[in-house]
Amino acid sequence: MERMVMNRLVVIVVAAFLVTAGGFAQAVECPIVNGSFEDDGAIDDIANQDPNGWTVGPFAGKFVGYVYLDWVTNGTYNLTLNSKWVQTFAAGETATVSQQIELTDVNEITFDLLLDTYVGTAWDPNVCEPVLLIDNEVVWNPDVSSADIRGEYLAQKYVVEDKYRDSELHELSLGLMVKVDEKLYEQYLTNWDNIACNVFCNGGGLLSGDLNRDCNVDALDLQLLADAWLTPVDPQDKRNVSHVDDQQGYATIDFLDFAVYGDQWVTDYLDLKQFVEQWLEQIELGDPYNFFTEEDVPPVGVVNFFDFSAMAKNWMQSSMIPEESVEPVNE
Repeated sequence: MERMVMNRLVVIVVAAFLVTAGGFAQAVECPIVNGSFEDDGAIDDIANQDPNGWTVGPFAGKFVGYVYLDWVTNGTYNLTLNSKWVQTFAAGETATVSQQIELTDVNEITFDLLLDTYVGTAWDPNVCEPVLLIDNEVVWNPDVSSADIRGEYLAQKYVVEDKYRDSELHELSLGLMVKVDEKLYEQYLTNWDNIACNVFCNGGGLLSGDLNRDCNVDALDLQLLADAWLTPVDPQDKRNVSHVDDQQGYATIDFLDFAVYGDQWVTDYLDLKQFVEQWLEQIELGDPYNFFTEEDVPPVGVVNFFDFSAMAKNWMQSSMIPEESVEPVNE
């Protein structure tokens, strides 16, 4: 009875994605608003006026920020954040400007920086550093081992992590963080400009089920899915495409995930349909659809996801030699 129900479920799921497959992703653009701070012109004090698209965090009287033309890599204006003179800071205090964005289709966030000090002393990254944050978590800081990190940092990038790739909004923040509990007698200046992002597939965005992010839903993705079949994984695992039935801190890869994966599958389904009709059925070892034989017990085998994984290795490939390439045979 259970096998009959499972087979019926499989056929229903496969039929569903046969009908819905073939959809194309609409072009997507970088969701960052006013990334080069051009929309408002000059702003003398961003604590009194948020730049368009951005929300300024509390400065607690210890930081200053403005939009001006001090140092520009794109457009006319840039954002400057700096610590104030002779202030006592607590480690972790951070000046930020933030905006809510969706990161599902964003591959990388890129930006330009210029770091300087007012008096001209060294910028010690153990004292203060620029940071990029998502949801108040530092995801980027300067990857340099130097006692003085002053200078230009062009085309910096942060590769968006899987845990932020969902349909939710996330808070992207540009920040200047003080890392010590002490009074600072230097003024640290961070100039930000050209905050942009690269989206997947030249703007096509990621298709649901594109697990390896090569802009195709194909056998390579299917193999990744099969590797975790019915295995508890972290809910943020990229193979957990359905996010259904997740509980107690883990998820299980199952046909709910495959249904999401299959929604974007584009190919000929005749072999797949014939294969699924025998799903979990006992068959002869020599059956042409018994691809995976390592755990078969004579005289029968079971068609399951091991077979599906084995099939996936050559899915959409052909061993046929084109007729025009066959050398003629001399009698």
